Amino acid sequence: MKRKHNPRSLIIHRLENISKTLFKKYYDSITQLIGSSPGIYALYDENELYYVGKSTDLKRRVRYHLRDRHGASWTHFSLYLIRKIAHINEIESLLVRIANPKGNRIVPKGRGSSELLRDLKMMVKKRQQEEFEEMFAKTGRQKRISRSPVRRNLKGLVSKRTPLYRTYKGREYKAYLLPSGIIKFRGKKFTTPSAAAKIVVQRRTVDGWRFWYTKDSNGDWVKLSDLRK
Repeated sequence: MKRKHNPRSLIIHRLENISKTLFKKYYDSITQLIGSSPGIYALYDENELYYVGKSTDLKRRVRYHLRDRHGASWTHFSLYLIRKIAHINEIESLLVRIANPKGNRIVPKGRGSSELLRDLKMMVKKRQQEEFEEMFAKTGRQKRISRSPVRRNLKGLVSKRTPLYRTYKGREYKAYLLPSGIIKFRGKKFTTPSAAAKIVVQRRTVDGWRFWYTKDSNGDWVKLSDLRK
């Protein structure tokens, strides 16, 4: 039997919510526990995160912050010992970007953000171009349809009574197309899909072939115009 592999934790030890007073008084004991481990530390002003930093020697770095410009700005601290020093730069960058502590004047850059943003811009640009072409392609499609030898009547399009569907402005509509080419809708008979569609949209012009939907032989939803190809 294969032995299950349990991944090792990235954080090997943590020491949280230690007061500045306790750190000053028992510095030797705390640093003995920490050793020379690398890691991430956080300084708090009471309950508010004030500063996030990294160090390859945490015990020296926190003591340094007792005397530098941050000395009067924090009351508590937390330490997180990291297993591999190679990760601390990215962890620090992530925390600063998310929390934006007021004591961090410079936001670490981190890796890969520019590539994702560039790819996102390309994807959005492509989608916008597709949407633009779709919005303004109606005239072009009508011209192509008028010149193409496509089917213009409904007779023989289906071999049996076939339901037609459409959801319009939140309401569902259902009609039936007969093999004879007649559409039955709301007790009336129509010889063209556009005439039946006008009852729904209440407009003078509408492309009924593209308005109504039905199911093809595979059970997929398709526009009525797809059946005449």
